[in-house]
Amino acid sequence: MDKILGVRFKKTGKLCYFNPLKFGFRIGDMIIANTERGEEIGRVVKIIDKEQISKDIVVQDIIKPATKNDLLIQKENERMAVKAADFCKEQAKKLNLNMKVLMAEYTFDGSKLTIYFSSEERVDFRELVKLLATEFRVRIDLRQVGPRDEIKSYPNLGMCGKEVCCRTHLQDFEPVTIKMAKEQGLQINMAKLSGACGRLMCCLKYEEEIYKENLKKLPRVGEFVTVDKEQGKVVAIDILGLKVKVRFGTTREDERYEQYPVEKVKWNNNKNVVEESGENEE
Repeated sequence: MDKILGVRFKKTGKLCYFNPLKFGFRIGDMIIANTERGEEIGRVVKIIDKEQISKDIVVQDIIKPATKNDLLIQKENERMAVKAADFCKEQAKKLNLNMKVLMAEYTFDGSKLTIYFSSEERVDFRELVKLLATEFRVRIDLRQVGPRDEIKSYPNLGMCGKEVCCRTHLQDFEPVTIKMAKEQGLQINMAKLSGACGRLMCCLKYEEEIYKENLKKLPRVGEFVTVDKEQGKVVAIDILGLKVKVRFGTTREDERYEQYPVEKVKWNNNKNVVEESGENEE
């Protein structure tokens, strides 16, 4: 059965698919292939049967397996890219360009130099491109990136104390909204909900589905419920633990609070509500 290689050209980059041709590969092997940026070295992270690939996915042929000499060339490219980034920073400063140079990358064949930068405004970098092209004599591509991409370009710790997800394993940025935080019962404090990039933390997305499913099983805060034929008012819910905190009593003297698993609680829009009393709880 024919095999297809799943290859990444960056640690958390997009997964690309390639035909291994006559070569045999194992996970972790390095290959050289043509990409939209030019010739690049990538790592095999997945090997699957050809039949498992969707018809709308483009599968290209590799150029060849990467040799030890190729890896040395790649190391030299990385060293040269650091120097190119430093040169670009110096020239941008001289030209008074409001931009932050993040990193530079050479394609494997050295024919193209890509420089990533961030800025809060549009930058006219035409003069900078001329200086770079004159200095390095290769094709120059300056790419402006957003706050999330900026953070993943260098080591950074998140609020959890671990390296940020976008640099370690996160491949795509999915939309994150305040609504997700509200559904998870979090206090809306932007300083605490924002990641190193200043945007809402990507990890708010991780548990969104389980919170949504559990919220469907719980009454709302403020809703009247019945527990063992006694009526009370919901004052808090434990979304992950599927528990409900209920206040009983009508005066301060007889007021009391109890917490119950959701299975013991009945309410009007719950399919398990018991209509023994015939009363309409509002």
